[in-house]
Amino acid sequence: MPDGGGFTAEPDAVLRASNGLVTAADGLENALKTLQGALDAQGECWGNDDSGKEFAKDYVPGSQGALEGFANLVQGLRGMQQNVDKSMKALSGADEDVTSQLSKGQ
Repeated sequence: MPDGGGFTAEPDAVLRASNGLVTAADGLENALKTLQGALDAQGECWGNDDSGKEFAKDYVPGSQGALEGFANLVQGLRGMQQNVDKSMKALSGADEDVTSQLSKGQ
């Protein structure tokens, strides 16, 4: 941190590192598709008898919630990467503006 407070960042390094968020999102999205495919392939394998209905009562909403949560995590990681990208571009632009103003003697 500079002596005057605030923070410092190397936008290029931060942008390179933020690509890890995209990589993680892609991996999780692939895992979600694999999980969804496996669950779909099984169908309602618990049956339609009383014990199957009792099982489904809790399992179905829980599994749907888990899949939605997984999808939200993927979306959240992508959103984080986009926000990091915007922030670093804004920081770079601000640095360039200050440098330009200083070089003009303003």
